[in-house]
Amino acid sequence: MNNSVISIDLAKNSFQICALNSHHKVVFNKKVTRKKLVSELQQLSPAPVIMEACYSANPWGRKLQELGFDVKLIPPYQVKPFLVGNKNDHNDAVAIAEASLRPKARFVPVKTLEQQDVQSLQRIRERLIKSRTALVNQLRGLLSEYGIVVEKLPYKLKAKVPLILEDSSNPLTVKARQFIQSLYQEWDYLDKRINDIEEMTDNSVKDNEDYQRLINIPGIGPVTATALIASICDPHHFKNGRHMAAWIGLTPSQYASGDSNKLGGITKRGNRTLRRLLIHGARALMNWSHKKNDKFSRWINALCQRMHVCKAIVAIANKLARIAWAVLAKKESYNPAVA
Repeated sequence: MNNSVISIDLAKNSFQICALNSHHKVVFNKKVTRKKLVSELQQLSPAPVIMEACYSANPWGRKLQELGFDVKLIPPYQVKPFLVGNKNDHNDAVAIAEASLRPKARFVPVKTLEQQDVQSLQRIRERLIKSRTALVNQLRGLLSEYGIVVEKLPYKLKAKVPLILEDSSNPLTVKARQFIQSLYQEWDYLDKRINDIEEMTDNSVKDNEDYQRLINIPGIGPVTATALIASICDPHHFKNGRHMAAWIGLTPSQYASGDSNKLGGITKRGNRTLRRLLIHGARALMNWSHKKNDKFSRWINALCQRMHVCKAIVAIANKLARIAWAVLAKKESYNPAVA
């Protein structure tokens, strides 16, 4: 009997392979080593291969696709409700297979190597920015312990540190001047590393037509555009822009029962980085919309008049996600007249 689906519970050295037949009964559930994974799969009758979208899913997905397998990645939150019994590799593999057979199951495309490069560079950039922010906060805090208070803006702090170090009249000790100088040099190094990563990212996507279309959308700059390219492998994976906005987590949560229907805060599902970048872009648009008279800006101004500023920002971010989907799916440049 042919298999209807094959699932793999991924790990570092051992993998659990489960196969369900056309009646959705388990016909194969075996633990194999990394070296034997491909050979075991090739012995089974052809069927879609399902894996959780987690650590090492993309490299295995690319490898199996090269060998001719139909690979699909399923988000872990869709698998959890189908786990029966204790959590172990055997039950996890069965849960992955059963979750993939649901009519409403949604899958995540396997990232290409190019998309993996862009996403990796973005992750490195995020880590460096977090480190720089922590350093700036620590530097400002240490200076305040010596009675030296500096404005919050980082560029103002960076401009004043050399002046503070040269000022012999302030209460900084010799030891304090040494570690303040060390922090200042580390700040310079982090700035250089961030600029290098951004340059590498730009070089990776500068010839990408989708990237060129995305950066022409108001509120979407180079960083957001690269995040969209890295996260959205295939825009046609979504039925429309509304579905993509929901996938990013920019739609309100719903609680409905009987005659009661309540909407809460946004779901915050999906890619946290992408959602944050779109919200930052929306905030920038809102701050400048009152100085413009195009269709999009008029819509933003009207939105701000009838709802709280935070709700308006999320609504603008939602619209940016829909516009981005339309640009990616239709392969057309942004048209302000229809925004």
